[in-house]
Amino acid sequence: MNKRLLIIFTCSLLALSLYSQTSVEQLYRTFSKESNVEKVNLNELAMFMMRPFSNNDTESKITSISVLSLEDCSPEVKERFNKTALNFNDKDYELFVSSNEENEKVRIFLKFQKDFIREMVILSMGDEPAMVQLKGKISPSEIDKMKNGRK
Repeated sequence: MNKRLLIIFTCSLLALSLYSQTSVEQLYRTFSKESNVEKVNLNELAMFMMRPFSNNDTESKITSISVLSLEDCSPEVKERFNKTALNFNDKDYELFVSSNEENEKVRIFLKFQKDFIREMVILSMGDEPAMVQLKGKISPSEIDKMKNGRK
């Protein structure tokens, strides 16, 4: 009996630790398969084709954008996404901004490599949950300019 309890406890602990260590790719893959989810992926080719229309006077370069919108999903899917996003924990990402308002929570995570931001993940939780993932080479000074309201 004690052995059985120990095994159940160990399995529960393992499942809990795996649940709390959701990666960005797992989060995207899991919820992109849900019904009524809207998803947009702009890969490197699409971003390359848009380059002539963008501002080229920065050292930053975004190579891909992925967006998930769960606005039209069932309340159960929204709640599951909200819980998973709220418990998002990936050691490769640093929490940059956290905002808690009455009906919405937003978390912005950054992944650094050398002196550049290589990924930015925006998780919005609430009645209209969403996830935005930007990949590329983003200069922290560009983020400062956006934060101060300049282009």
